[in-house]
Amino acid sequence: MGLIRMGSKPPLTVAPEDTVVRAARAMVERGVGAATVLAGAVVVGVMTERDVMKKVVAADRDPNVIRVRDIMSSPVLSVNLNTSVADAAKLMREHHIRHLVVLDEHEKLAGMLALRYLLYDLMDDLERNVGELMGHIMIDGPGG
Repeated sequence: MGLIRMGSKPPLTVAPEDTVVRAARAMVERGVGAATVLAGAVVVGVMTERDVMKKVVAADRDPNVIRVRDIMSSPVLSVNLNTSVADAAKLMREHHIRHLVVLDEHEKLAGMLALRYLLYDLMDDLERNVGELMGHIMIDGPGG
């Protein structure tokens, strides 16, 4: 298994003082399930679809009034660009989360990693392994 791969789009970021409705609309426009919360250049939290559902919708709070800082998940779990797919998946499984912030070598935001992309990488790896095993099994050796 290789290292995590980042997409070409910059990660969606929102500010702690943004309203939940503004941040949620940005997430919908980008087609993402989470946004990194930045105070200046510092990662201070993550706001996910689950945060919105549990802490705003199910709690019958007004998303036009509630601020991102009031519902974001913090502190943030992060990995770096040299993290393996297996290690990132393990961290997500241990903490029951679906998104990880990715930091570069200077501890600056490099991206957001979604569980579905890790699963795609793991599935691709498994398919390659099965293909190699099938090729090995199907090779006709001496006497075959």
